[in-house]
Amino acid sequence: MKNTDEEALNGERMEDEAEEQAPKPRVQSVARAMSILFAVAQSRDGLGVSEIRRKTGLPLQATYHLLHTLQSLGLLRRGLENKFLLGLRVGDLIDGFNMQFSCPDELRALVKKIAEKSGETSYVSGWLDGDLITLAVETGTNPIQASGGASRRRGGDIHARASGKLLLAIASEEERDKFIRGCKFLPRTANTITTAEAFRREIRRIQSDGYALDDEEYAEGLRCVAVPFRIAGENYAVCVSAPSERFTANFTQILELLQSLSRSMKLPSFA
Repeated sequence: MKNTDEEALNGERMEDEAEEQAPKPRVQSVARAMSILFAVAQSRDGLGVSEIRRKTGLPLQATYHLLHTLQSLGLLRRGLENKFLLGLRVGDLIDGFNMQFSCPDELRALVKKIAEKSGETSYVSGWLDGDLITLAVETGTNPIQASGGASRRRGGDIHARASGKLLLAIASEEERDKFIRGCKFLPRTANTITTAEAFRREIRRIQSDGYALDDEEYAEGLRCVAVPFRIAGENYAVCVSAPSERFTANFTQILELLQSLSRSMKLPSFA
């Protein structure tokens, strides 16, 4: 009975620690306003008031007040059918972000060279504030280019991405274990890894082979390979992504290209 009580107490403590570590907004009105901006940003043609309320869960009166404020600040504007779209002042935020968020020139040139030589979409990913992001993308010359997972945005579904798996394979064991404990391993496709045990096996394979694969785990019909690069003390994953059939047919050449370029650079060691 004592062990059971201790286990229950330890479980409660772990839940309390998780809650303490999770950042919570201090100013509710700011959090609500941002939820509206994110909802509108994720829509293609803008959102009406009822759609915004449904996506954010905000009360009607608060929604109207916040929409009026955001519109007066130029962060939202009215479009066709009275739908709200992002305002012109959001462009100032984008410009500022692009100035402050940069990719090393060496990596940008490397990605361009890989895209030219392979004919496929090439990109480089790294960590920012604990999330996987794409720093630079170059489209190849072959018809029908890969697009899934290669846009500049927060990563998400890290367990399903070649770049995410590779960066975790070269991370410290502590960082890797922390990720695995917190990952829900949600399936994106029938090939997505969905258990911690299978993910650990995949990490060991990557550490042995020196490269990571996405075998239609993030998006059906697309495959990707990632190899590690280290520049200015930072680890990056340089990737090539292509439609599955073409990727499979040219995999050996693509991997040899990536590895030949990486030999001239100091590679990060696998933990």
